[in-house]
Amino acid sequence: MLAEASADDVGPELMARVALLAGRAFALNHRYSAALSVLFQTAEQVMDSDPLAALDMLCTCAVVAYHSGSEASREQVRQVLSAITATGPLGVRRAWTLAMIDPVADRTALLPELPRLAEAARGRPEELVAVATVAWLLDETPLALELFDDGLGRWRARGPVPEGFVCAAWSAYFEQGQWGMADDLARQASARTAVADLPEAAASALGMRASILAVRGETAAARELATEALTLIDPDKHTMLGVRSRWALGTAALADGDHNTAFECFRAMFTVHGEPAHYHASYPALADLAATAARIGRHDDAATALAAAEHALAGNPSPRLTALLHHGRALVAAEQDNAEHHYLASLGVPSAHRWPFERAKVLLDHGEWLRRRRRIVEARPQLTAALEVFRRLGARPWADRAQAELRAAGVGIAGSAPDPLDGLTAQQQQIIRLAARGLTNREIGERMFLSPRTVTSHLYRSFPKLGVTSRSQLRDLLARW
Repeated sequence: MLAEASADDVGPELMARVALLAGRAFALNHRYSAALSVLFQTAEQVMDSDPLAALDMLCTCAVVAYHSGSEASREQVRQVLSAITATGPLGVRRAWTLAMIDPVADRTALLPELPRLAEAARGRPEELVAVATVAWLLDETPLALELFDDGLGRWRARGPVPEGFVCAAWSAYFEQGQWGMADDLARQASARTAVADLPEAAASALGMRASILAVRGETAAARELATEALTLIDPDKHTMLGVRSRWALGTAALADGDHNTAFECFRAMFTVHGEPAHYHASYPALADLAATAARIGRHDDAATALAAAEHALAGNPSPRLTALLHHGRALVAAEQDNAEHHYLASLGVPSAHRWPFERAKVLLDHGEWLRRRRRIVEARPQLTAALEVFRRLGARPWADRAQAELRAAGVGIAGSAPDPLDGLTAQQQQIIRLAARGLTNREIGERMFLSPRTVTSHLYRSFPKLGVTSRSQLRDLLARW
């Protein structure tokens, strides 16, 4: 199609449209070099006559750069972007491109723009989800979830959500501890890739499902899916997916208590010099790398990665990354005072509760550190708080470890209160949770690809099992649990 358009000497507007479609097709089929070649060349040709078309092309180039992790591609995107004349305030296309290629360096400039971009996107699902993705990349997770909730619901009313947006939305829900919603998105993605010959999309869906299984302690299934994901891609070319699949493998090994294997998986998310293998996706593994390194006496390896991360972040980490860096430093600290300083600094990050699993791991490690120094009274509340979060999330291996630490601290552990939804199917549980959040049957159906009648039927069968008769009682029931 691109060759025919060139041969026919079509107008610049149509040529730009054809080039954009061709570039996206190349990207979907892993032909990253071809995609970038077409898009960069055409963007430079039309940037003066049609800057919006050029920005659309750079948005796709930025996605390719994000998936590959290529520094050269990121730099080329930035160079072309700087040559496109900006008129008026920062638009969603430019914000998307900047956040994709460098969410760290551009965070300070982009943060003040998020409220305005979010407000301007209201009612337009594509822009809502785009701004949500920018917010997620900048670690502004609450805003990201608000916009994903709205944007995905609106988008599903008109058709399937593109895979790239699903991956970002999954990450936001997973990181915020909404693992049921994340699992739903991962399963929908798997169902779609089962009928499409798109290995990268299939690997992404497998990695998402593997991560959820790993944190829940279903380690054999997690390893199987993550290993399959790695066979579908070249981890050196698809750096982001390779890093994420290795995180799932490392987390599964950590859940099994296999610290040597976990260390090797987490260490593979960084270069031989300790630098992040991917400029965004590697950072969440910093504390996990430090935790496993400390267990097997490889403190220096983790310290090298932490130092490289601090240098790369250049004093501009998000609150999330600040908490992770302090957690990692605490785990490998040689001096007792330094360890305590970093534990308290990590726990003292005001917004760290937005990432409940990561924060609960800090509480657990700090509580264990205190107990082993016979500071039992101080250890108990940390361990108790960690256990509560792990139980709520369903992170069984970490809950088991917190329980063992509490018993060692002389605290009797009562059995966890049963989940009131245990008697329901997974689909019914998701419907009940969405209904408790105030979604209508039609909105639930759009989100889960069900008819409103099917949703009504599931609610009708579920209410008696839960002992409720109204949606307001659902909210009260889940709030108590």
